[in-house]
Amino acid sequence: MTKRPPKGLLPEELWRRLRSAAHVLTTVNALRRRGVKVISLTENFDLETKEGRFMFAVLAAAAEYELELRAERQADGIASAARREAEGRWLPSKKKTGCPTVIGPAELAALHRLVNDGVSVTEAARTLKISRSTAYATLAADPV
Repeated sequence: MTKRPPKGLLPEELWRRLRSAAHVLTTVNALRRRGVKVISLTENFDLETKEGRFMFAVLAAAAEYELELRAERQADGIASAARREAEGRWLPSKKKTGCPTVIGPAELAALHRLVNDGVSVTEAARTLKISRSTAYATLAADPV
């Protein structure tokens, strides 16, 4: 039994599967040279006609442009989020909830004094009756 190439290929959407317009055109041309008829289910044109091949090339270029545009927007969003975080502004997904972690200047000085004297942060927090996470956050924010 000899292997025969398939008679047709019915991708649901060609653009999502291939990386660039050149890759789309190369792949489709290679399939056509092997006698495979490529018919897309979402795009309504015939690749057997010159008009259909022209429309296919235009749509492949538009899909590549859209892919590059999406990647550019994603990179801009990531850079913007990093910039906002560096400026100390909270990201929408990182909103603080609960009570603010604020201790007065006297407690801050006492916390620093205890930690500098060699007391563990946990023991210092227990002595000052503040939570351990508040003590660590305060020391990280004000590392005198």
